[in-house]
Amino acid sequence: MDDYTQQLTQEILEEFFAQTNQFPHAVIMNLSRKKVDANRSIEEATTNDKKAVASYKSFHDFIKESKNQIEKNFSKGLYIDIHGQSHSHQAIEFGYLLTNDILRLSDEEIERYENFSSIKVQQEFSPFSFSEQVRGNFSLGTLMMDRGFDSIPSSKIPFAPRDDEYFEGAYNTRTHGSLISGKVSGIQIEFPYNCRDSKESRVRTAKALVSSIIEYMLIHFGIDLKN
Repeated sequence: MDDYTQQLTQEILEEFFAQTNQFPHAVIMNLSRKKVDANRSIEEATTNDKKAVASYKSFHDFIKESKNQIEKNFSKGLYIDIHGQSHSHQAIEFGYLLTNDILRLSDEEIERYENFSSIKVQQEFSPFSFSEQVRGNFSLGTLMMDRGFDSIPSSKIPFAPRDDEYFEGAYNTRTHGSLISGKVSGIQIEFPYNCRDSKESRVRTAKALVSSIIEYMLIHFGIDLKN
């Protein structure tokens, strides 16, 4: 677990309830990555240790169960994988399974990668193009920029200055987003240290993220989380 990422997640859950009067599904891995790295395939994550395998399967089964309930109750939804990073740009990174090289492309060229992203299913119901969903005025990155948080990708920072300082999403986002199947989009969010290093920064970040998610869901999913 990255430093203070679990505490930030708890703030996000509490803020979600404060703004919507309901809690989202939440699955938190409490074990160290040295024991189980749940963001990798089971072979890489556990080295076949029986206890590690059991924890790994339990973690991913809970996510699958949550997704099934969301699809049953709402027909579509959003999965968010929360992590922490310490890149020099100090911006929040939103990962859609698009490498930084892809983000450097023009909006027209990025459209070709829609079917290779973790939010692929949104083409079925979002009124906006794929490039707009990723870094347009109503992308999660730009919504967070509007609330005072530098974010990649966004309309103001469409790609990271260095390819080795951007995480595009990994196993969890590939597996639980809509790349392979299903009606649940997936976005990996990597928070810089200044978003999670103190109670004050975590509260501020949580308030901005939750209000951004509420707006994003209404715009792209047609789901009003406040009603």
